[in-house]
Amino acid sequence: MHEIYSFLTAIAVILVAAKIFGEVAVRFGQSAIVGELLAGVIIGPSVLGLVSETPVLASISELGAIILLFEVGLSSDIKEFVKAGGWAAAVAFVGVILPYFFGYYVFLYFGLTATQAIFAGAVLTATSVGITARVFMDLKRIETQEAKIVLGAAVIDDVIGLVILAVVLKLVSGGAVTAGTVAQVSAAAILFLVLSVGAGLLIAPTLFKYVSKMKQEKSVFVIGVAFCLIISALASKVGLAPIVGAFAAGLVLSSTKHKEEIKKSVAPLYVFFVPVFFVLMGTQVDLGVFNPFEESNRTILLLTAILFAVAFIGKAAAGFVVFKKGINRLLIGVSMVPRGEVGLIFAGIGLKNGVFGSDDYSALVAVIMLTTFVTPFILKYLISKDTEKSSKETKS
Repeated sequence: MHEIYSFLTAIAVILVAAKIFGEVAVRFGQSAIVGELLAGVIIGPSVLGLVSETPVLASISELGAIILLFEVGLSSDIKEFVKAGGWAAAVAFVGVILPYFFGYYVFLYFGLTATQAIFAGAVLTATSVGITARVFMDLKRIETQEAKIVLGAAVIDDVIGLVILAVVLKLVSGGAVTAGTVAQVSAAAILFLVLSVGAGLLIAPTLFKYVSKMKQEKSVFVIGVAFCLIISALASKVGLAPIVGAFAAGLVLSSTKHKEEIKKSVAPLYVFFVPVFFVLMGTQVDLGVFNPFEESNRTILLLTAILFAVAFIGKAAAGFVVFKKGINRLLIGVSMVPRGEVGLIFAGIGLKNGVFGSDDYSALVAVIMLTTFVTPFILKYLISKDTEKSSKETKS
């Protein structure tokens, strides 16, 4: 009875805290993700000690990550892979390669292991384009060339990131760090994505043609979620992260005529499960490691500062590979800076697999939060400056 009481009160506290802190973040012009992470820090063991992770909460959190990537897939468009073009691909690849190696060598410099360095590099590769897209939409610039390049690059970035995650998970499970292993796991991840998406595109139209004729309410939604869970389970079975399968399932269903119906029905699941994931990620942060008056903490503070610098520079530099006339390269690069949800998933997987200690994990989460926090302000400034420049040129 006590276990049920503890579980129910923990869920209630998590959801209420997520909404309160999320609302504060949104009112300050930030993503709700920042608020949900802060909520986790405050109600977690580091401060109030109201909630700590349990096996049941961890499973719910995992489901939240799956729902999150399913929604990302649903919100994507397979056609965008084709339309993204060479510039978007170039931005995506440079925006993955630079932060990866920066993060890798920074971790090695601070005396951490090769496995930790590889995973840290993987965390820094991720891009949360949702935050950037929101700023572009708010300022009515979503149809600009810069926005299209960024959105196309983000789609490619997601796929590359998932492949990297598959590789580092294999290494964590005891695989040797060799070029052959990396190539083999990368090929397996790409093959799984291609086969699951290809088979799904063949099966889904016929499957949902019959499902849509069912008399029961929400049949399309239920089968859609079941489809996501099956593909996620298959990804796990072949040694990949379940979120890889969830993304593939969402990508397949994004091409069906039931896409909007499924997205609308998934929304209640999203607002319940996904905040649980982010809040629990926040509970893992040890706020004590950021106390500058403790001499032992200064190394972690320095690591956090350097990681933030390379995380920002690595992505911002990616915009400068675009040599298209009339393009604001800095705007494109800065748009790729926010790490957000995908970076947190990577960091959380590293923590759960024993790759990171609480200090290293806290530093990475702090970097993710900082990139998510500062980018909207910089973007708004760059976009408004760009708009002002265009207005003056039009008048002259």
